[in-house]
Amino acid sequence: MTSTALFVVTLREWLASQRLQDTPHRAALTAAMNEGDTAEIHRLLVDAPFTPDQRRYLDDLLERWRKAETGES
Repeated sequence: MTSTALFVVTLREWLASQRLQDTPHRAALTAAMNEGDTAEIHRLLVDAPFTPDQRRYLDDLLERWRKAETGES
């Protein structure tokens, strides 16, 4: 499984567990996940009603994904 696929699955599962898989921007969010566009994912979820802990988890996940895609450590 590629790193993008791993992060997409992880993010989809996490969003489902948060009951946010049906966000208003679901199609755009799915497209951004499939393209590995972490900036767009972040933009689409900026107004989601996350707790501070949920927001930290999301931000950490997106940052690790971005680094995996760019080869940063």
